[in-house]
Amino acid sequence: MIRINLLPFRAARKKENVRRQVSVFLLSLVLVLIVLGWIHIYLQSKQNKMTENVAEVKKELELYKKKDHEMRELRQKLKTLEQRKGVIDGLEAQRFKPVHVLDNLTQKIVPNRMWLTNLTLRGSRLQLSGIAVDNNTVADFMDNLETIPAMRPADKSPAALYGRVQLTSVQQQQVRSINLKKFDMTAIEKQPPPKKAPAKNKKKRK
Repeated sequence: MIRINLLPFRAARKKENVRRQVSVFLLSLVLVLIVLGWIHIYLQSKQNKMTENVAEVKKELELYKKKDHEMRELRQKLKTLEQRKGVIDGLEAQRFKPVHVLDNLTQKIVPNRMWLTNLTLRGSRLQLSGIAVDNNTVADFMDNLETIPAMRPADKSPAALYGRVQLTSVQQQQVRSINLKKFDMTAIEKQPPPKKAPAKNKKKRK
């Protein structure tokens, strides 16, 4: 009976299996390292790009802040100039206002039925004193005062200068044995309407 010793063959095959497993393990380890290295490089590249983008955004933000500051300064300067212009326009209007009022007033007097004895113009009030032949003449003169046009630019529709005329007093007075009416009245200028604040959009409650 022939006996064959298989131990050396089994040992050799076992060594071969171990060598093969070690090779596969090392190859797998190398592949894992390569993949990890590639992922690290990719993430590092993304991080660098994000860092650059953040730096660019910060630069743009600083630029916008600077421009916003400049715009605010320009708005403030424009507001100041508009206020100065308004003051100058007001002074200019006040400068020609007495001439304008007197010029129109001579056309509003009821001819041959009244005459003025005193006239005072202070700010927005015009105080008048005079003598008329009767009460109807005084009433007509009051109506005429309310038609004096305001000083407006040519591109705006004409409006009345005085919005209210008050009769302060009226009493009988004899002049050369003739019964006349002595009157005092005050005309008050119209005030410009207040500027409406911009309406805010209110959210509807559900």
